[in-house]
Amino acid sequence: MNGILAMVGGGEFEPAMKYVDRVLLDKVIGEPRVAVLPTAAGQDPGRALAIAETGVAYFRDFGVESDAVPIIDRESAMDETLAERVEAANVIYLTDGNAHYLYQTLQFSPAWTAIGNVIEMNGIVAASGASASVFGDRIPASPMRWRPAFNIFPGAVIIPYFESASRIGLRLRRWSRFGRFTYLGIDRHTAIFSQDFRFTVVGEGGVTVWSRLRHEKRDDGDLLLWP
Repeated sequence: MNGILAMVGGGEFEPAMKYVDRVLLDKVIGEPRVAVLPTAAGQDPGRALAIAETGVAYFRDFGVESDAVPIIDRESAMDETLAERVEAANVIYLTDGNAHYLYQTLQFSPAWTAIGNVIEMNGIVAASGASASVFGDRIPASPMRWRPAFNIFPGAVIIPYFESASRIGLRLRRWSRFGRFTYLGIDRHTAIFSQDFRFTVVGEGGVTVWSRLRHEKRDDGDLLLWP
């Protein structure tokens, strides 16, 4: 992975995210060109498109070129023309929504290939809220049924909005059949930046690493070690 993957705990396009997104945009090689993909919210097409337009307006306030790419279902994910719009960007922003729907929509699609090509060409992929979960080993769902993910980070379960997650429920899961995983709990308005096999916390909240070996929290500017 040549570029940067930013996994955001939630709160996309809110004023409190401006610090994180300024750091993100400052890392772009060349002039930023942002493609906002509302795919995870695609079960409600009207809402998804509105979220994408909100994202475009948000990034334009930074003075950068932005495009709302309407990949909201399997048909649009397979559309080569839309995939070309994705690949024309150097920043991909996957909005919040339903992680399992995002996974099912993008897997084995031209859109997913385009996203991979952007990061391989030193671009940035940011995933907010539920969308961040698809980069782990599993998507957290009910206590006894965890769904498949893209497994970019083997052994990791990425949990957004961690500041409001149930610690008791997570402890039960950790010591049950899912005890082999490392939990990466990302607070709202906070991100993990993954670059060159280094993981850095950026934002006003924190990131909690929770495994059999340790349970610790890292804050803005800290390096993150796991598992």
